[in-house]
Amino acid sequence: MKKTLKTLVAVLMVAALIAAFAVGLAACNEKGGGSGTLELYVPDGAPALAVAKFIAEKDTLTVAGYKIEVNIVPANQIGAHMAKGDGDIVIMPANAGVNLIMKGAEYKFVCSNTRGILYMISRTEGAVKPADLTGKKVGCIGQGAVPEYALMTVLEANGLADSVEVQFFADGAGVQSALTAGTIDFGIVGEPAATAGASKGFFTVMDIQAEFNAATDSESGFPMSSTFVTNELASDKTFMDALFAVLEENVEFISDAENAKNMTALMKGAGSTSAYPPASIPRCNVGVYTGDDVKAAVKDMTEFFAQA
Repeated sequence: MKKTLKTLVAVLMVAALIAAFAVGLAACNEKGGGSGTLELYVPDGAPALAVAKFIAEKDTLTVAGYKIEVNIVPANQIGAHMAKGDGDIVIMPANAGVNLIMKGAEYKFVCSNTRGILYMISRTEGAVKPADLTGKKVGCIGQGAVPEYALMTVLEANGLADSVEVQFFADGAGVQSALTAGTIDFGIVGEPAATAGASKGFFTVMDIQAEFNAATDSESGFPMSSTFVTNELASDKTFMDALFAVLEENVEFISDAENAKNMTALMKGAGSTSAYPPASIPRCNVGVYTGDDVKAAVKDMTEFFAQA
């Protein structure tokens, strides 16, 4: 009975996922002519890099006539903002956003913004392979979210699901503290924390994206932070085309060496509490990912958590 219920939940969640996608914008209407200000909510950290250009040009940049007000909030609060409909645009983990849509949130999934930002860290320098994790304790952020999915996919593909002890932590700081205390052997954190951790004596020893690709025989990684817009905006082709254009321009903006050097100051001025070392920015894999491979990956994640 329990298995049947989980299967039913998986089917319902996948159905919700399909409904959540703004499919190719084919059914969108030409509207445009917007005015006023739209509220954009994004969690602190790497996801905020996807909207750095919006922040830098907040006084002059418009999207199909709308100004965009960026609100950087703690990661553990982003779901509440989407659930309440606070944002016209919300950037958050794909699977969590789909869960909220299934519960009635009136949004569409339009793209993924980061394709994997996870790295394994250690107090000891030197590359680590999955086989080296046998009998070890691994601390990981993101229980019930993308990091858990990515780690378990790697462990299961390498036959390690039963031989590695996984402990979950609320954030990267918790993982680092456990490593320092010696209660875990390795930790998995996101960027920019992984790069910033070098100043605290932590070494990056594994690229989780690369191991995930090897485990799944793919090259696309896994979608992490993703953009959701209200149903009304998703039906406005003029707006969506303009939004995608600025998101693409943002990739160039954060790749510019001078902008990267000033990223921490820019983001802190907008309310971020994170550091953004220039070396961490390319490792965040920021882009505008809309293809069928993204939809397939989100579908796999949704089924993984429904069956867990």
